[in-house]
Amino acid sequence: MNKNTIKTVLVGTLLLLGLTACSSDKDKVEAKPLATVQNPSTLKMVWRGHTGDGNGKNIVNYAPVLADGQLYTVSENGTMVAYNAQNGHIVWQQKAGIRLTSGPTVGDGKLFVNDSQGELLAFNASNGAKLYTASLPNRSFAAPAYSSGIVIAKTIDEQMLAFHSNDGSQIWTYQGNVPNMILQGGSSPVINEGIVIQGSADGKVTLVTLDKGQLLWQRAAVEPNGVSDISRMVDIDANPLISNNVIYVGSYQGSLVALDKFKAAIIWEHRLSTRSGLALSGNALFVTDTKGRVWAFDPSTGKVLWRQNKLFNRTLTAPVIVGDNIVVADNMGDVHWLSQADGHFVARVQMDKKGIASNPVADGNTVFVMSSKGAVAAYSL
Repeated sequence: MNKNTIKTVLVGTLLLLGLTACSSDKDKVEAKPLATVQNPSTLKMVWRGHTGDGNGKNIVNYAPVLADGQLYTVSENGTMVAYNAQNGHIVWQQKAGIRLTSGPTVGDGKLFVNDSQGELLAFNASNGAKLYTASLPNRSFAAPAYSSGIVIAKTIDEQMLAFHSNDGSQIWTYQGNVPNMILQGGSSPVINEGIVIQGSADGKVTLVTLDKGQLLWQRAAVEPNGVSDISRMVDIDANPLISNNVIYVGSYQGSLVALDKFKAAIIWEHRLSTRSGLALSGNALFVTDTKGRVWAFDPSTGKVLWRQNKLFNRTLTAPVIVGDNIVVADNMGDVHWLSQADGHFVARVQMDKKGIASNPVADGNTVFVMSSKGAVAAYSL
């Protein structure tokens, strides 16, 4: 599949999004008004900034990244900003000169991001100076992954490519399977102990070695169900999560699954549809689904610990751990703090009425949020 062929897949994707719970106007109309939450006096906005135009009209997750005391943000129009995470002062600001198609990744003193021409770009993380460009066989909407001097990019046609982070020279490539229709976006590879874990648009999980790209195992985390291409879509768009040699994977129109890292066996599964992401803290695995519900599971058994239904029909970001709470944001621009213990609402602020599509990131009791229009804010509780 070449760069021209993939445009057909993306057109089908964009048409499909009108039928799903992906930031549509219909979702905003049907969402019920929120009950009032009495915010604690300790909740405060630490600082606020702005990065380009955010994700514009794109549904790609331009999630910020925290590294070495700085918050790195990018927007669809090519604006890149590094903020001092404590006070919001701009450390550097740079224009990539091209439309960007993924959130950033930071490693080896560099910021990595993908562009609309099917390229992996590398910038100096200290000052934003461009270092090099590496060509990809297709566009990539998933943030790159970095570990041990190697950066991994995953393209829209399910290829994984490994590059030396110092100069962008290619090390290996791995070709996955491409279904007839896919959701624009896709999960990023996750690197753990020299192994690259990839969730694919066909619902499969693949493990390859970081150094050589050799296949260790591949298995379906969920089987497609239905007669049409749309009904059989089971994209793994949420980044896999791994802990204690268990891989947690959630899919669109599929299931939340726990897999044994070594045996590739399913430990447990729970039927739900998710696109945004997972979070793990202590004895609970947290997930947001495509209907706007927030779930807490026992990570060992898959038992439901609690479920919060009062954000129904709001398109939610992935949950992020913030102190004793989790934080999710929605397509109406609200940021919600929920208790890890039972899911009750602890606090809420409206950050930007234009909505929030990118996953928040957190550091201790501080959470960083970027809106769909590029507003950036840090809140502490």
